[in-house]
Parts: sequence; C-alpha cells; structure tokens
Amino acid sequence: MARVRKIMLADVPTLKKEEKIEEAAKLLSKTDNGCIVVVEGDTPIGIVTELDIVRHISKGKPRLNELLSEIMASPVVFMTPDMKLDEALKMIDTKRFRKYPVVENNKLIGLVTKNDIIHAISDNVKLHRAIQNIVLILFVAFELFIFLLYQPLVSYLGA
Repeated sequence: MARVRKIMLADVPTLKKEEKIEEAAKLLSKTDNGCIVVVEGDTPIGIVTELDIVRHISKGKPRLNELLSEIMASPVVFMTPDMKLDEALKMIDTKRFRKYPVVENNKLIGLVTKNDIIHAISDNVKLHRAIQNIVLILFVAFELFIFLLYQPLVSYLGA
C-alpha cells in the first residue's frame, strides 16, 4: 500500500504565530491548499484554515491585525511520511480534520489533505480491480479452451 510521502504536498505555506491574521489571509489567497501551518522554527505548532479566518471575521469587527495565535488550531494533529494510506484514513475517521501536516523528526516536511488520501486510495482500488478483471478474463479464456478444444484435441491425438 502507498504511503503518505507519495501524495503529500512538499511546499507548505507557513507563518509564525506572531504574524497577523491579515498576512495569513494574503498568503491563503495565493495557495490552493486552504490552510497555513503555523511553525516555531521548523516544528508545526498550529494550523489556520480559510474557515478559521471566515469564522473570526464573522464574529463582528474584522480584526485582521490580531495575531495568528488567536485563531490557530493547536495542538497540531499530524501524520508521518511513512504512514500507510489506510492508517491515515483511520486517523481521518477518528480526528475528523481535513488537513494534516506531515512531520518527520519534529520537522514539517509536507501537508496532506483528506481528499488527497481518498483519491489515492480510490486510484489504488481501481488498479486492483483492473488486475482482477484481467485475471478473470484469462481464467475464462482458459476454461473456454478446455471446454471447446480439449475434447476434440484428445480425440484427434488419441485416435
């Protein structure tokens, strides 16, 4: 089975917790992954999603000059690069987050989303089904050979 390392996004947008929410919004507008990982050094300490910013703004006065630490989700639930995709899917089922930093030796090395994992598993299932279909076709062809040609061949050779 494939591992998280194969499907993770390696170039993860990051900011420090002292940065302003406005900086996070600007950075999010330039990315497609929908989140920013908040780091201290290379270690992830929080995560901010587009939804976190929308919820913050909808509370009343849009305070985009506040610190990211005010709205970031912490502690971070992360995956490891060598985690199997089925293990990652179990984690998603229990934690119910959509985005997970990928951490190795306390260092952020990537980001993986729920959709990335589901699509990768789906592609894996499609490949296995294709292999099963090929084996089934070969088996049916062999059975057809036995049924149609074996008896006349035995009769011809034995007579």
